[in-house]
Order: sequence, then structure tokens, then C-alpha cells
Amino acid sequence: MKRLLIAFIAVLLCAGSVAPVRAQFKPEVQFAQVGQIKMAYYKRGQGEPLLMINGFLSTMSLWDPLMIEVLAQQHQLILFDNRGVGLSTDTQENLTTIPQMADDAAGLIKALGYKKVNVLAYSMGARIGQQLLIRHPELVNKAVLCAADPGGSHHDPAAADVEAKLNNPNTPELEKIALTFTNDEAGRQAAKEALSRIKSAVAAGTMPNDFQVSKETIARQDRARTVLWNKDNQNFEGLKNIKVPVLVTDGRSDVIDRPKNSLIIANQIPFAWLAFFEGGHAFLYQSPKKFADTVNVFLQ
Repeated sequence: MKRLLIAFIAVLLCAGSVAPVRAQFKPEVQFAQVGQIKMAYYKRGQGEPLLMINGFLSTMSLWDPLMIEVLAQQHQLILFDNRGVGLSTDTQENLTTIPQMADDAAGLIKALGYKKVNVLAYSMGARIGQQLLIRHPELVNKAVLCAADPGGSHHDPAAADVEAKLNNPNTPELEKIALTFTNDEAGRQAAKEALSRIKSAVAAGTMPNDFQVSKETIARQDRARTVLWNKDNQNFEGLKNIKVPVLVTDGRSDVIDRPKNSLIIANQIPFAWLAFFEGGHAFLYQSPKKFADTVNVFLQ
């Protein structure tokens, strides 16, 4: 998925003009000292805290605004940047691993004074979410894992041609983005509408203009989510010890983190729920309201 989200941002910023939505909420980005780094975050909504862990190279500005709006009606959302992404700092040494980013998330929860939170974690963020549940179970009430991967020898890898397209620098950026949506008219329309919603939200100031990711961070996160994660069987083994309620979700047509991975994870976590939605890897963006409504029911 290298450069995939960078491409998403580039298309977003270069797209045609979109009429801004009426701005009512204005994010107040703040910083929390977590170990050696400062983590950028903002809060939105009222209710039980819901920590939002985003994926590979994704900042707190790359969530679907419609999904965020629905979730914020029932929860206090905590949206943040992982280390080295967007406005969060990083260490000079390369300490970027999935377990380390889970420890960062735990540190943010504690720094903000929460005893427990609910968690919604997507894509690479769902790998971080699994490790948060395993390493810091005392901090989580319930968790929603989206397009997750169990890691090690237990995961169902993407097809060779999909990986080749994702990692080939000569693959057109729009073609890479298309891999996250279904390869049909519905998928193409969903991608167009998601881009429009994000651009409108940033233009209106309801989401931060926070998209910067360095080449160093790209390399660090890519190593963490592929080389290191693919060698780690401990995550899969740790799933069976999770005690809190977990909802595992994915798109039926996900070609990046294939649906079988969600089934593997749900079978390993005791009493986990499993739900599939229409769409691909970016099913949250293809069915944002339906997905948010499902999350709201699960977290009640």
C-alpha cells in the first residue's frame, strides 16, 4: 500500500472545486506528551470515549466526514495521528512497530485521563488495535476492528497482482486508489463521493488540514506493517486471550486485507462478532452511514 494514501491526498487536493459544507464544528488540535513523542489529537462529540486508530500513512483528517458526523452524535471521538504522521512527532531512532504504536495509543489514553475507552481501528490501525487489546486490555471496553490482518503465517495475503500494483511506483495513482473500492460503477462513484466529502470538510474547517507524511515515515510504517508484521505469530496467539467484546468487520470485496482474515480473527477471539459490508478495503467510505449505525448498535 506504499504511497496509496499519499495518492489519495494528491487527488483530493487536485480535484475540482466542491461547494463547502456549512461549518458548525471546528476541531481544536492539541498535543499530548507520550513517552518520547508528542501526539496530535482532537476530540469531537459527546458520550463515551471512542478512540479512532487510522491506517497506513493516514492522518486524523482522512476519516470519512459522514461516518464521523454520525458517530459523534453518540460518542466522544478521539482522533489522532500515529507517530511521525501528520502533526505527531517521531524519534530519531526507528522505533516504529505495530506493538510500539499500540503502546503509543495506550499512552495517549492515559495522558488524556481516561480509565477505559472504546476503540475503532481501521486497516493498519486494526493491527494496532489488536495489539492494544492484547498488550493493554485494561484500557478497552469494546473494540471494532475494520479490514484487519492477524499477522504472521496465519494471514491470507493479497493476490500477487494486487501486491504488485500497490508496490509498483509506475502504477497510476488513481489505479491504486481504485483497488480500495469495488471495481464497478458503485465503487467508482463511492470513491468520488468520499473524496468530495473530505475536501468539503477540510474547506469548511470541520476537519483539520493535516495530510503531511515524510518519506522516512512511509518507509518506517511500510516495514512495520509488512516485514515485521508478517514475521509475527504472537499476535494471532494473543487473540485467544482477549476478553472484551469485539466486532470484526470488512468489505465483502476487499482485495488488500482479504475477508478471510476477518474470519480468522473472529474465530480466534472468544465470542467475537463478525459483519461484512458491501465494498472493498475502503468499505467504511463506501457505506459510511450503514457502518456507523452498526458501530453505534454494537457499542450501546
